[in-house]
Amino acid sequence: MEEFIEKLMNVNEPKTLFLLCGIFIFTDVITGYLKAFKQKTVNSSISRDGYIKKIAWIIALLLGFVIDYFIQINLFLIGSAIVCIATEGISIYENLGEVGIHLPFKKYFEKMNEGEMNEKG
Repeated sequence: MEEFIEKLMNVNEPKTLFLLCGIFIFTDVITGYLKAFKQKTVNSSISRDGYIKKIAWIIALLLGFVIDYFIQINLFLIGSAIVCIATEGISIYENLGEVGIHLPFKKYFEKMNEGEMNEKG
C-alpha cells in the first residue's frame, strides 16, 4: 500500500489522477449495486445519497486542481486524489467482502467497523 501511495505521489499529471479517481468511483458504484442486489436492499434514497457523495468527490478533485493551478504546486489535487482513492478503495474492498468474495484483510475492516459502532453508540 505504501508503494502504491508513493507511486501516486509521483503522478503529476491531472488527467491521470482524474482517471484513477474515476475508475475507483465507478468501481465503488458497481460493487455497491452488486452488494445491494445480493442483500435485496436496493433503495433509490441510498443510491441518491451515494451519487451525491460521488459528485462531491468530483467537486473536491476539481477544486484541488483549480487551487493547484493558481498556486502553481501539485499538492491539493494529489492530496484529494489520495484520499478519494483510499476511501473508495476501502469501500470497494468492503463491498466485495459482503458479496461473498474471500478477502484476506476482512477481519481488519470488521474491527474498524466495530470501533465506529462503539463510538456512535
